Formats: sequence, structure tokens, C-alpha cells
Amino acid sequence: MLVLFLRACLLYLLVYAVLRLTGKRQVSDLQPFDLLITLMIADLASCAIADTNIPLVYSAVPILALFLMQTFITYVCLKHARLRNLICGRPVVLVDGGVLQEGAMRRANYTVIDLMDQLRAKDVFDIGDVAYAILETNGSMSVLPRGGCQTPTCAALGLPPQQERLSHMLVLDGRLCPETIRSRGLTEDWVRGCLTRMGAGAVENVFYLSLSPDGLLRAQTRARTGARVLTLRTGAAQPQPGEEGGHV
Repeated sequence: MLVLFLRACLLYLLVYAVLRLTGKRQVSDLQPFDLLITLMIADLASCAIADTNIPLVYSAVPILALFLMQTFITYVCLKHARLRNLICGRPVVLVDGGVLQEGAMRRANYTVIDLMDQLRAKDVFDIGDVAYAILETNGSMSVLPRGGCQTPTCAALGLPPQQERLSHMLVLDGRLCPETIRSRGLTEDWVRGCLTRMGAGAVENVFYLSLSPDGLLRAQTRARTGARVLTLRTGAAQPQPGEEGGHV
């Protein structure tokens, strides 16, 4: 038991020192190759701790080798931009000038739902409020709101706070969202009629269609039809706070 305790302490100190020397403080800072090396180091250490038949040197040497490899790759990436782009990747612009980049989202394996999840984490609840959204190489997202959406707070203006409501997706990736449509008190025929009035055509040609709390419909057609952004002001009623909502 004492041997196991000492092996665990020694390997812990070694792994801790190696991870500290890499300069990474949290998982969100890790590039893919950093995460791969971290997992490999953890596996090497755990095997040596659990099996006393494995000499410590058989675990320590590979851990140090991985550390040197990671240091070398980091140094090379700092000196050569092309190699850095190959290893770490490049930021991907998912929203450019308020227009969703369908091709970029497909290459990044991103859906509109994934994008909305990330936007809500940035306190943005309507795609129409976004000027640019960039998927960074570490998986985080940077969002630049539209100029008109960067408003002062009610407290700054001395106004009473307003009840906030969410925008809702009525069409996603060329398909109607029937549960959301019903929860808004709407019908699928009404949605199709609005798309016709907007000039978007059939549902299959629409990348997304959202309904804001004030009744503004915002749609974007698919890339194959020109990726147009269309809007239409409607009188669609929104449920009051406390009433049953639908899927965002």
C-alpha cells in the first residue's frame, strides 16, 4: 500500500509539473492537439499507478516525451502561420453581416439549433440581433451584436424593466417546427402564406424562419437560392408571461 501511495504522489507531481509548464489554465484554452496530449499523459499516469509491475520510468519517459512534443509543436505553430492553421484550424465565420453562412455551418458540423445555443450563452436571443458570429478554434464563439441592438440598460435610462420574451424558430433547415407553431397559436398554412408574402417560396428553400416577440418574421433562404434575408411584420400574438411556451 505504501508503494502505491508513493507512486501516486510521484506521478501526480510529474503530471502536475508538465501541465503547468504547458501554460494552459482551463480546458477551454486547449487546442485539439493539446487535449490529445493531455489525455495521453493522464492514461500513462493512471496505468503506472494501478499496476505496480510497470516501472515508473516506463511511464515517466513517455510523459516527458509527450511534453517535449507538445512544446515543439507549439513553438513551430508560433513561427509558421500555415502550419498553425493546419494543426489548430482557423476561426469560422458563421454569421457575416447578419447572414447565416450555410456552407461554413455545414463544414463546421453546426446546425441552427447549435448556433442558437451558443448565442443564448452570449445573452443574444434573436439571430436578427447578430452582425457577426465567429466560431473560434477552441470551440468558443465570439459574437458582435448589431449597432442598433447595443442599447443602454433600463437602469441607465431610469426606466422600469420590461418583461423579456424569446424569439421562436418556426422553420429550421427547410422543415416546419409543428410544436412551436402550435404553441404560438399559429398554423402551418399561415407560416407557408407568410413565406410566400416574403418572397421566400417553399418551406424547403428556407434555412430558418424566426418569430420575434413583437411579431416580426425573419427568414433566410438557402445558399442555393442566394441566401437572402427577408423580414415581414405580422400581427401574430405572443403568449403572455406564464402561459405555455414552445420550443425555442
